[in-house]
This record gives sequence, structure tokens and C-alpha cells, in this order.
Amino acid sequence: MFDRYKWLLIIAGILLLALGTWYYFSHAKTLKKVNGTAEYDTLVQQTTHYKKIPLNPFKYVMVTCDIGPVKVYLEADQKSAIEFHQTFMKYVEISYKGDTLMVHTLKTPKSTKDSTITKQIYIHTPEIKYYMGEATQTTFSNFGTDYMKVDNRSSYIRFYACEIKDLDLTTNKSCNFMLDDNSAFDKIDAAINPHSAFTCRGPVHTQLFLKANNLANIRFGLNVKKLVMRKYVP
Repeated sequence: MFDRYKWLLIIAGILLLALGTWYYFSHAKTLKKVNGTAEYDTLVQQTTHYKKIPLNPFKYVMVTCDIGPVKVYLEADQKSAIEFHQTFMKYVEISYKGDTLMVHTLKTPKSTKDSTITKQIYIHTPEIKYYMGEATQTTFSNFGTDYMKVDNRSSYIRFYACEIKDLDLTTNKSCNFMLDDNSAFDKIDAAINPHSAFTCRGPVHTQLFLKANNLANIRFGLNVKKLVMRKYVP
């Protein structure tokens, strides 16, 4: 009788071991290798070959471009810096005028299969009050400030994850303004010419003061508490 129970216990042990082994391998997961952690969430994740240069503190930014498409990303960060691809470095000039950062992109050769030039500029700053840009596309991300004025020369302006109490928007060319639903504003003063478009998905808690000839290219909804509209005058 003792030998019988002994063999039953051995068989039960083998079955439990086999069941545990099957469960382990059937639920095993591949772990991802992590090289580091981000200091903050950024809208655009850069690839390699980018050079980051520390900057003096500034509150105003002016970007001028000789010719060609250039994308500018302004991101909130604790330290001021500028970042661009190594293939684009020699075509970018940086200077200061008081507390204004001035960025000038030179005429750049067209990219080819053998020589690709990545025309993107990342500007990191804790705060920005004024921006004037001739870049093709400009994106603001993660800014929280009481006031910001954007004197636009870009074809596309986007606000992503921003909290701005008083936002002033103007443009003298065709531009598509996009204010994402993860952004929030207290007041917006926007001058939208007949050749531009304006889409506001984020909440405007107090008032949207809009200068436009009609609402054909204007998009917003119940997220805007109050609309005051005036005719656009160049």
C-alpha cells in the first residue's frame, strides 16, 4: 500500500511540473531593451544624427528662410537649446538681438538619393512670448503661458498639448491653423485672412475674437464659450 501511494505522489509531482513548464512558456513575453528615459513627452521623436546646442535664455523667436521647405518644432523644456540634423547644420545661422533668438536658414540644395538633407529645427525653451516664422510648418507643443503672440508666415501652424491663457494669431499669407483638442485657452484673438483656415478643437473658456470675412474655412463647436466676430481688414 505504501509503494502505491508513493508512486501516485511521484506521478502527481511530474504532472504538476509539466503543467507549470507549459504555463511558463505559453505566457512568456519578450522584453524590450530600454536605453534611456525621456525627460518629458515630446510631439516628434527625433532619429539619430541630430545635434543639440545650448542657447542663451530668450522669450522671442524669429525664423527667416531664404527658400525651400523647413519645419520648425518649438517644445517646452527647462533649458533653452536648438537642435537640427547634421546634414542641415551648415545651412542654419543663429544670432541674438536682446532677448530675441534669430534663426536664419540659408538657401539649401535639394535632397537627392545619395545626399538627403533633413530640414527640421527643434527649439527648446521654458517660455515663449512672441514668434515670427517663415518656416513651411511650425508646431508648438507642451507650452503653458499667460500670453503668446504668433505673427505667422508659415503655411501650417499647430498647437499641441498647450495651455495658453491669451493667444494672439495673425498671418499675412495662406495658412492652416490647427488647435488640437488636448490644448486649452482662455481667450483667442485671431485674424484669419480669406486664404487661410482656422480649426479650434480645444476649449476656449472665455472668448474667441475672430477677424474673418466668413466662416467658410473656420471650424469650432461647443468648445468655444463665446464668439465675437469682426470683418477682416488687411
